[in-house]
Amino acid sequence: MKTFFATLLIASLAFTSLHAQGTVKVIYDGPTASVIIPDDVKGVTYTVSGAHVVINSTTITQEYTYSLSGASDNGSLTFNGNYKFTMSLDGLQLTNAKGGAAIDVECGKRVSVILSDGSTNTLADSPLGAQKAALYFKGHPEFKGSGTLNVTGNLKHAICAKEYIELKKTTGFINILGAVSDGIHCGKGNPDWENNYFQMDGGTVDIRDVQGDGIDADDYGTIRINDGAVSITVGHAATALKADSIVSIKGGVVNLAVTGDDSEGIRARHTVDITGGQTSIIVTGNGSTGIKGKRYTAGSTVLNGGFVNIGGGTTEIHVLGDAFVNEEGIKIPCTGIRADADLSMTNGEVDVYAMGLETLPVDVAGNDDRSRGTLRIIRTPWHTNAFDYQYDMTLYVVVEADGQRVDDYSTKAVGAFIGEECVGYGVFEDTNYGIMRVRSNSTEQQEVTFKTYDYNTALAFDATADRDITFNPSASIGSPSDPVVIGYTSRGLLGDVNLDGMINITDVSLMVNYILSHATDHFYFPNADIDGSNTVNITDVTLVINIILNPGG
Repeated sequence: MKTFFATLLIASLAFTSLHAQGTVKVIYDGPTASVIIPDDVKGVTYTVSGAHVVINSTTITQEYTYSLSGASDNGSLTFNGNYKFTMSLDGLQLTNAKGGAAIDVECGKRVSVILSDGSTNTLADSPLGAQKAALYFKGHPEFKGSGTLNVTGNLKHAICAKEYIELKKTTGFINILGAVSDGIHCGKGNPDWENNYFQMDGGTVDIRDVQGDGIDADDYGTIRINDGAVSITVGHAATALKADSIVSIKGGVVNLAVTGDDSEGIRARHTVDITGGQTSIIVTGNGSTGIKGKRYTAGSTVLNGGFVNIGGGTTEIHVLGDAFVNEEGIKIPCTGIRADADLSMTNGEVDVYAMGLETLPVDVAGNDDRSRGTLRIIRTPWHTNAFDYQYDMTLYVVVEADGQRVDDYSTKAVGAFIGEECVGYGVFEDTNYGIMRVRSNSTEQQEVTFKTYDYNTALAFDATADRDITFNPSASIGSPSDPVVIGYTSRGLLGDVNLDGMINITDVSLMVNYILSHATDHFYFPNADIDGSNTVNITDVTLVINIILNPGG
C-alpha cells in the first residue's frame, strides 16, 4: 500500500512540475510568426497579425515559460497577464518596423528573462509610436543566462522597467547599441527606493551611442553595482550612472567615459557610496564631472543630498576637459569629484588626474574628511589622455629648480613632450623620485623633451634632462637610485618680466599694471621681484628702469 501511494505521489509531483514548467513557443519567420501552446498550458490565448504577436494570459497560479526564437524585421511581442512568468530568449532577432516596442510586457509582476546559453538575441523598436523602450516591462525583470542580448532604442530608451531591474550572477552579456534617450531606465511609478532600482550582481553590460543617460534609476531610485562589469559612454548633458537617491558600488568593474559637455560619470541626488570594486572614469567633456553628489533643495522628490562617501575599492578619475559656460553665463570647471554637501573617505584608494588649467580635482561645499583611505591628486597644466596611446616607456625622474633639488611637488608639474604634444607627466609618490610614463602611437625612436610648471607663479619653463631621452616602447630609463635629473631655471633674466629675452619699457608697463591691479597672484614674480622681497612693488620698477638706462652698470 505504501508503495502504491508513493508511486502516486511521485506521479502527481511530476505532473505538477511539468504543468508548472509548460513552455509556450513563439517562433518568428520573416513576415510571419507562429505560436505553439502545449496541452498542459491553460489560460493562455494569442493573436497573430503578420509577425506581430499578442499573448493574453489569465493564469494566477502557474508560472509558464515563453520561448522566443527566429527572426523578423517587422515583428513584435506584446504580453498581457497578471502573474509572474519566464521569458527565454533562444536566438531571437526582432525589429518592430511598424511602430511600438519589439517586446512589450504589460504584466506588473516579476519576469525571469533567460538569455539562453550560446544564443545571441537582438531587439530594436521603431522610431514611430508611443513606446517607452525597445524592451519594456511594466513590472520587474530579472535577467539570467549566459547568452547575449543586443538592444537599440530608436524612439526613447533601449530597456525600460516601471519598477526594478536585476542582473543575476549568471547573466551573460547585455549590449545597448544605441538609444534616443537612456540606455537602461527603471522607475516611473511612485517614489520608492526599495522597488525602483537597477541591481547588478553579475554579467557584462556595455552601453554606448545613447543620447540620454547610460543607466537611470528614477523616482527616488537607486543603482546597486555588486559584481560584474559595466562600461558606459555618454555625451552632452548626460550621466553614465544616475540615481534619484543612491549610487552604490560594492564590487565589480565600472568603466565610464564622459565625452560630452556639462555631463557626469556618476550622479546621485542623495549619496554616491563606493565601498568596493574597481571604478575608472574618463572625463573629456568641458565642464563635466567624474563623481557628483548633487544637492536639491526644491522641485525634487529627493532633498538635501549631495554626499560622496568612499569606503573601499579603487577609484581612478581622469579629468581632461576645459571649463564650460552654461546658459546663465556661469563658467563651470571640469571636476574630478564634486560634493554639494560632504565628502567622507574612510577607506579605499582614489586617484584623480587633473589635466589642464581649467580642471578642478576636488570640490567640496561642506565637510571634507579625508582622514582615512588614500586620495591622491596628480595635476598638470597640459592635456594628455593616457588612453589615447598604444605604446609607453617608463622614466624614473627628479626635478631641479635653479640647481636645487625640488622636494615639494604639490605646486610643481613636469611634462614630457614629443614635438608640441604632451605625452607624459610625473607622478611623485616618493619624495626621492617620481615616475613618468611617456607614451606614443609610433614605435619609431623620437626625441623626448621636457617642461615644468609652477602653479604658484603660473609660469611654464623649458627643462633639460641630464641625458638624451628618445622614445623606445617598453623601455625603462633611470632607477630609484639613479633617476633622470630634469632641471630648469626659474628666475631667468631679472627684469625680463615677459620672458622675451630682453629688458625694455614693455617689462616696466607690465610691472606697473600688475601693481595697480592689486593682483594677489605672482604671475610675474620670478623675474619682476628684483630686490628679493617676495613681492612686486615700486622699488622693483625703479630698479628695472635703472637697468634699462644703465645696461652696463
